[in-house]
Amino acid sequence: MKKLTIQFIFVFCIQYTLCAYADESKVVALTASVTVNNKLDRDISGYIHRISVPVEDGVQQRLLSVRYKHPEVLKYKRHKRGDTRYVEFKFDVPAQSSVTRSVIFEMELKEYNYKNLPKGTIPYPKGRYIRPQKYIESESPPVKLLSQKIQSSSKSDEERLLAAFQAPQDIIEYRVQSTKGAYYAVIHKTGDCTEYAALFTALARSMGYPARVTSEFLFASRNEFSQPNHHAAEVYFNGRWLPVDPNLAIDSKFGYGFGSGRVSKITLTRDFTWVWSNVWPERFQPHEERPKVTINWKVEIIRGS
Repeated sequence: MKKLTIQFIFVFCIQYTLCAYADESKVVALTASVTVNNKLDRDISGYIHRISVPVEDGVQQRLLSVRYKHPEVLKYKRHKRGDTRYVEFKFDVPAQSSVTRSVIFEMELKEYNYKNLPKGTIPYPKGRYIRPQKYIESESPPVKLLSQKIQSSSKSDEERLLAAFQAPQDIIEYRVQSTKGAYYAVIHKTGDCTEYAALFTALARSMGYPARVTSEFLFASRNEFSQPNHHAAEVYFNGRWLPVDPNLAIDSKFGYGFGSGRVSKITLTRDFTWVWSNVWPERFQPHEERPKVTINWKVEIIRGS
């Protein structure tokens, strides 16, 4: 009887583990479609378009494949900042016509909790992720004063970063607005997800912890976008880059917080890196209107709930 019981428990544990894993991950396709509408009476030869590649291998997601079903060659290049890549392709746009090109990024998204993660192996990042920059005014007096208060009342790295994570939730009254940054958030105490992320990042940097802002697609209630609709952050902690979302943490239904999250968003870029850019092949006259370029992003669930 004991042997059968042990076998039953063993089988149940395997089944439970497989079911839990299925609930904790999903595979999605993120499609970026760019359309160039050329109303000119002449062809445009050699138009170049660039699209950022989503974060390829993080705690929360992994890039599985990139598909481009068009005749042009897809080139991969690195951003000058942000530790991510972009793809570049060149095509022609005939006069009085529209041309669309699509790149499909297949992603695996995973639930995560930093308390269950082993120590990472990423080397300590030096340089720009400690220094102040636009919107992340880590050396400004009000940000430094707040970070000093956190350091004096917290003993461990984890306690300090958790306090920096909590600070935007305590200080900022949520209000949709144009990007203002960390300094504005401390002084005026208003902002949206960008200010929540920027303030956390600035506080972390002020205390000596590498941190950066991320641009993301939150698809909890929609799946089509003209650009990323959310900002969060990452901080270097325990040998890895850890996702942090002080804004979504104010509403438990989203399931995101400090080093924990579900599978409802895709991290596209880091450190305010551009989402897309282009290069026009010919010199346009001052009076000549350039063709309109639009880009649409769509998230489709391939596997998982």
